[in-house]
Amino acid sequence: MQPIRQIIQDAPDYIPVPLEFRHRPIEFILWPLEETSPTIETGEPQFLIADVEDIIMPSRDERNARK
Repeated sequence: MQPIRQIIQDAPDYIPVPLEFRHRPIEFILWPLEETSPTIETGEPQFLIADVEDIIMPSRDERNARK
């Protein structure tokens, strides 16, 4: 039995299954042929940005000091 590869230009609501493939295990892969363009969002970011004046970075010894 040969697999069927069929390109459908205007996909219907339902895709019929051929008689020879009914009532048996099959693999059905649905793959869109054209890429959709990603939506570009403009405006404010959804995360908060903290405004700081100084960044305090302790040295390695200060970070690893046992208390």
